Amino acid sequence: MLQDILSIGDKVHIRPLDHTRKPIPNIEPFVSQLVDFGDGGALSISAPIINNQILLLELGRQYNLCFYTNKGLYQCNCEVIKKSKDNNIAINLLQPISELEKLQRRQYYRLEMIHDIEYRIIKDEEQRIEQLCRSNTLNTNELKESKDKLEEFDLNYKKTYTVDLSGGGTRFNSNDNFKIGDKLKIKLNFITSGMYKEFVIISEIVAKNKLYNHPGVYEYRVEFKNLQENDRDDIIKFIFEQERLIRKNDKV
Repeated sequence: MLQDILSIGDKVHIRPLDHTRKPIPNIEPFVSQLVDFGDGGALSISAPIINNQILLLELGRQYNLCFYTNKGLYQCNCEVIKKSKDNNIAINLLQPISELEKLQRRQYYRLEMIHDIEYRIIKDEEQRIEQLCRSNTLNTNELKESKDKLEEFDLNYKKTYTVDLSGGGTRFNSNDNFKIGDKLKIKLNFITSGMYKEFVIISEIVAKNKLYNHPGVYEYRVEFKNLQENDRDDIIKFIFEQERLIRKNDKV
């Protein structure tokens, strides 16, 4: 059931569909919120507000809805079947016309935010030692020496901060000159739902840009490689909590 995945209050991005039921390109998504579940699987969402103006969805028009849930990003196509008001709030009732599907990692919502992290390069020697430790070919002394050596690599973390964060990766600045394809370990910690979470994430550099207004500094975008789905869900939950906090502060 939809209620097993979606929750009232979930953020929704809305994009109109063309005649082939594909989102119309080059149109910024409208931002809304899930407010209720209707009969027969219908969904009630608040009317999007663009530049302080209520945007009325067209009755009978089909839209793509992307839901930002605690379980990740999900999407489906819907048709507007009714429009109404509830306590002077414009409400759109939409009927799904496709199955709810989870979006892939590369499609995770990315929030611009500053958050402290630590990082370090994963060296070839470190990967070689890790392979030896897993090979069961080392004697007791050799295994201990190898593990001690691996612990030495963990002394080389550097501090920086994120430029943005998503369930699939992050972007940060550094004066280290890495290459695209280099592997990093990233330490990330935060508090979500009142619980402290800490992760050490193997990541790969997928983009690199030189910051010309800051000589010697590079902007890197990395993709998370070893995250369990429950850990990824915790990161997504944290991102949504931060976005709600940002919006609240902006209103104040």
